[in-house]
Amino acid sequence: MSGTPKLVEAFHLLDESLPAAQFPLPLDGAESLRSLAGSLAHQVRDYLLPRAARLDAPLLAVVGGSTGAGKSTLVNSLVRAEVTKPGVLRPTTKSPVLICHPDDEEWFRSDRVLPDLVRTDTQLHDSRALHIVAFPDLPPGLALLDAPDIDSVDDANRALARQLLLAADLWVFVTSAARYADAVPWEYLQQAQERNTMLSVVVNRCPPAAVTQVAGHLAQMLAERGLASAKLFAVPERSLPPDGMLPLADVGGLRHWLGQLASQSEARAQVAIQTLAGSVRSLDPQLHELIAGIERQDEAITELREQSVSTYRQAAAEVAEAAGDGTMLRGEILSRWQDLVGTGEFMRSIEERLSAFRDRLNGWFRGEPKVEAVEVAISDNLAAVLQEKGQWAAEQVAVKWSRTRWGRDIIVAEPGLARPSEEFDEAATAAIRAWQSDVMRLVEEQGRGKRMKARFLALGTNVLALALMIVVFSLTGGLTGAEVGIAGGASVLAQRLLEAVFGEGAVRKLAEQAQRDLNARVEGVLAVELSRYGVILDSLAVDPDATARLETAATTLRGAARSAFDDLTAPEL
Repeated sequence: MSGTPKLVEAFHLLDESLPAAQFPLPLDGAESLRSLAGSLAHQVRDYLLPRAARLDAPLLAVVGGSTGAGKSTLVNSLVRAEVTKPGVLRPTTKSPVLICHPDDEEWFRSDRVLPDLVRTDTQLHDSRALHIVAFPDLPPGLALLDAPDIDSVDDANRALARQLLLAADLWVFVTSAARYADAVPWEYLQQAQERNTMLSVVVNRCPPAAVTQVAGHLAQMLAERGLASAKLFAVPERSLPPDGMLPLADVGGLRHWLGQLASQSEARAQVAIQTLAGSVRSLDPQLHELIAGIERQDEAITELREQSVSTYRQAAAEVAEAAGDGTMLRGEILSRWQDLVGTGEFMRSIEERLSAFRDRLNGWFRGEPKVEAVEVAISDNLAAVLQEKGQWAAEQVAVKWSRTRWGRDIIVAEPGLARPSEEFDEAATAAIRAWQSDVMRLVEEQGRGKRMKARFLALGTNVLALALMIVVFSLTGGLTGAEVGIAGGASVLAQRLLEAVFGEGAVRKLAEQAQRDLNARVEGVLAVELSRYGVILDSLAVDPDATARLETAATTLRGAARSAFDDLTAPEL
């Protein structure tokens, strides 16, 4: 059986890959995908790995079904002893009971089968404890497991019932004459059909006069759903004797069928191979369902990320536009600049005005209040624009994210994302002041040439830096109407001052560099704000290798299964 070790390796790879299947966003179907990923992980550890490793291990027949169908009574009746106690209260919360021959006890007590369940020697009120009963009258090679109700109102009971049924080599599915047409049992029976699981169906508590009719109708329903091969047993409703067991004749057919499976090694092997092969075959579409779900999660997170990034990129662009289209020369900055340089005839020869303004401008070095007022006006007004756009960006991201349920859930959980961080206003002010220092250094570096030294000293670094900021504020135009005569004139004067010191060609380069420096400062402080959204999304992001890992696991499993089952079903020579 050379293919079987490869199959075991493929299951190990799948077991290692399944934890990457995460579905943090509440997209449509995410809850069922989380359940599917958990269910597959349990199935691999509970059943697929141990069965592939040991095809000759004892079979596990799980007795499952609806609430009140009489599963425990049926199990006791099959072994003719009270090995499991029927539940009286609903929901019944008790440990599942596994009955096996003493020769098989070591296998079921090991952690190779159902490793997540704790083994006990008594029946507890704990659904995660597995009560193991070694019963010598049960034939070796086959164990019975009394499982919780598949339709229990208790979530843990339902989850365990599903887990146990997926760990079964064969199902003994118990329903009643009153409930055999219910939807929930048929969902489980459909899974049995998809896995090609060896299946027997017991319809219990049939009115004696209607046993044939009920059994016939149920057989027809099974055939219509691809389950014609299921073994069907009907048990009439009757008062139970003091020992609480069904008459031997009522369970004789099922008891004989199970006994035959237990006594014939070839029959047991056929059951093991049939269910294992069907289970493996059913994995491929389920794995691709997980992969598609992971991709949808990734797309949703990418969409949220792009919405936040594009919004903050737009905020930065709008700050840059406001800082270069003349907007900043329409208010306090213009007024303070005019107070500093006067409002006379701006277009006179710059050489004449330099002489007239020299004494006034030299007041900068003594910290003249009018000069300082221009700097403060620029800092306050430009910072206000940045703060306003930061506020707008946070609000816009919250609006965009709230258009989807998963984005809205994030905003509800993190309401601070709908507004700037507490540090933002201070950071914005600091960024603008840092830019003003950048402009100062830029002017100082440009003024180191000997030929311009006299004029540079005549005006001073700070005045020239202010003039450069004024030029930056009108670098991209935007002034209209009467503004050209006032704000535009202020910009022209600032440019003439700079040209008198540095020359016409250098001024444009200085202004463009100062503008780039401003954009970098703005983008930097907005990037810190944007990072808050990135941190949240990074915490929700799926493993970037998740789809590749699952696709590799699925491909490896297909190849290993083909090899293994070709070997297992090949005729002996």
